[in-house]
Amino acid sequence: MSLTSKSIGMLLEIKDPNIIFTQDAILEEIQGTTALVLYAELKTRPERCPVCGFLSKLVRYGFERSCVLMPSYSYRPNYLKLSRQRFRCELCRSVFQSETDYVRPHSTISTPVRQMVLFEALTNRSLSDIARHFHVADKTVQRIIDEEAARHNYNQKLWLPKHLAFDEFKATNKMSLIWGDGDRHEIGAILPARTSYALTKYFEGFPLSVRQQVQTVSLDLNAGYINLIPRLFPNAKVVVDRFHIVQMVSTALNMVRVQVMKSLPKRSKEYRFMKREWKVFLKDFNELEANKPTYHVSVGYYETTVNLVAKCLDLNPEFRAAYEVYQGVLGAVRSRDAVALETVLENYRSLGNRMDQSIKTLKKYKKQVGNALRYDYSNGFLEGINSLIKKIKNTAYGYTNWRNFINRIFLERVWFRVKNEKARA
Repeated sequence: MSLTSKSIGMLLEIKDPNIIFTQDAILEEIQGTTALVLYAELKTRPERCPVCGFLSKLVRYGFERSCVLMPSYSYRPNYLKLSRQRFRCELCRSVFQSETDYVRPHSTISTPVRQMVLFEALTNRSLSDIARHFHVADKTVQRIIDEEAARHNYNQKLWLPKHLAFDEFKATNKMSLIWGDGDRHEIGAILPARTSYALTKYFEGFPLSVRQQVQTVSLDLNAGYINLIPRLFPNAKVVVDRFHIVQMVSTALNMVRVQVMKSLPKRSKEYRFMKREWKVFLKDFNELEANKPTYHVSVGYYETTVNLVAKCLDLNPEFRAAYEVYQGVLGAVRSRDAVALETVLENYRSLGNRMDQSIKTLKKYKKQVGNALRYDYSNGFLEGINSLIKKIKNTAYGYTNWRNFINRIFLERVWFRVKNEKARA
């Protein structure tokens, strides 16, 4: 092979020395597009007949030319018209052609193009964008992803992590459940449904001895999951996510604040402060400015944040009581003080507003809520993964096929994520 042919082969990722270029490249119209076309022959002799295994009865049986898509380094596609030697076995009468690792049997897309398509699919790009970049159909891109998915076993039923985490997200037209490893912060599996029946059927596919090794299950305040866990994982502690505990009481406090606002004139300074600077009511009271007055646009004068919050709380005793309960729950969760949280819940008295419902729920699952402060595990990492899943879905303008969606999630987040991190290290 000449230096020029070798350089062309390296540029096109052709590592097979049996592919010999036969003429100069030309421009041809293929499928309505002007393309750069190279001509080559695959000159190799098989070791034996793939059907009967004999070599002595093989005879040449002409050539077969295929048009193979190659990597493109310009705006136009590149093709390789490859002539392959055909052989016939006189013993078993089978006909076959010589093979190369540059292109799969019965395929018109080269291996380097497949690898480049798969690499681009690791990023959050739509299938149509990837297809347009590599001059293939979007169905071809999905087929390459599906072929990669077939190489990975993500439906195993032989092991479970010691610390599970549950969450849910909307996949196609219904909610799906996702569970992950609380130690490795990695996806374990995604189920097409989140019903108790679907979860029971899936996890009971694991041996009981495997399920007995699960120590904790982190989830949000979902009554269905909380009641189901003891049956599926006999030795596991249910850990309610700390974020959802605070979110529940903060939502209740916000609703009480809005009720108080509605009773005030819209031109009053208290109304404008509560509406414009509502986030200060959700902050830890100890973090509010108590000494240095600052200018507040909502009221139009300099004042400390603590004084302004106190003026609003004085407007309604139930609002103040709800605020104090929120601060108690927030402080207990931040300091991981289970005793303090239990004290807040036990000392609570009905206020006749939304806070009653939140505290009632926390009391009902007091044991599971207390575990949130005793254990370091949570399902917070799944919330981050769900954000990535939403981006994948938005980029694709939604998925209608559940399996295609799940394959893309695993491709971007699981199968190649560890390898990429090692490469960066």
